[in-house]
Amino acid sequence: KIAFRTALNCQSCRCSLVEGDKALSNRVILYIHAEFEGNLGNVVSNNLLIDIHTWKIASPTSRPRFRSISLEHYGKRTMLDLGIALANIDRLQSLELQGAALPYGVKARLFEAAQSVNDDSMVGGAAQLLSGPPRVIGIVTGAHVPEKMPLGENDGPLGSVVLAQALRKIGHKVNFYTDDAAAMPIESLLDWLEIEASVVRLERGDEDAQIDIANTLDVAVAVERLGGNPNGILYGATGVSRSDFRCNVDTLFNHMSKLGKSSIGIADGGNEIGCGKIYEIISQNLSELNFCDRTPCGGGVFSIVPTDVLVIATTSNLGCAGVVAALALLQGDAGLCHSAKDELRLIERGVEIGLTDGGTGKVIAAVDGVDATDHAALVGLMQSIVRRALTGPEERGF
Repeated sequence: KIAFRTALNCQSCRCSLVEGDKALSNRVILYIHAEFEGNLGNVVSNNLLIDIHTWKIASPTSRPRFRSISLEHYGKRTMLDLGIALANIDRLQSLELQGAALPYGVKARLFEAAQSVNDDSMVGGAAQLLSGPPRVIGIVTGAHVPEKMPLGENDGPLGSVVLAQALRKIGHKVNFYTDDAAAMPIESLLDWLEIEASVVRLERGDEDAQIDIANTLDVAVAVERLGGNPNGILYGATGVSRSDFRCNVDTLFNHMSKLGKSSIGIADGGNEIGCGKIYEIISQNLSELNFCDRTPCGGGVFSIVPTDVLVIATTSNLGCAGVVAALALLQGDAGLCHSAKDELRLIERGVEIGLTDGGTGKVIAAVDGVDATDHAALVGLMQSIVRRALTGPEERGF
């Protein structure tokens, strides 16, 4: 294990041997990539594990929290550039832009809560878990409400297929898991984008199946997927129960944790899987939006189901785009990013399929009340952040 302290001029570094499993005060750990072997001697592993400035490395004796990435695309530039870019994406995707029918001010406080428990870049942490050699990634998404949103809302499925597309490009196998009513739109989107991925229909109450699924996965990702409150009941953001018609997948994610496998929650409201990571904080700081008085069980809407990494965003679709942008940074490939043009096409395709905007309850070109043009603009800015971070220094000539 070698620790690198990066010089302020972002050009040089010095290293020191770290004894045993001792934590590093400077929070930078590198398993050296092959390109550094000539300078640093014989290194057993050519995999690279990086913790940057605001990132936090788990104890070496615990389950690995981050995967390996390559520095070959950065040359002499330091990881400070990467850390700045990831922080920019975190902030960009968490703006308070949701529709007027949804609570205002919740994103900022959810973002603060997530930052307080992580000390990491949200998207960077997720991208680290999704980097590395080919593995089996499970994506759980879909949120339908009979009569109101019969095929489900567009927040979740649209972002999930964007994430799946990127994961397939870097070699992973992807499986989708959803309710029967929400399966058709996901299958349609996958066919439209020519993404090779299976869609598995879940049945309510079949916990044995969820355990079997967890046994087959390497990483589980929940995208806009409700998690149980302290009483194990699923609630929408306004305190209306969804448990009578939607599968509760708490068992799948709890079993992933039991097995020591990685999980990611991408959320925007506090009632989704992953938000258990900040449950104690938001139960106090956002108690007025927990609606304990509205929920018949008295347990409120916030989920107690945690994940290893929690990604908070204006919409879960933006959270997916942010994770893809972070993957592009770690891969050194801006072409992996989702684009504004593709986002507009995807939202329009969702309208054609019949997916509902959860912010208005209408089948329109918006996501949680955010107009498609604005939503796509944010995706485009993520792509710009990645391109800038991956661009080498240039001379102005004056």
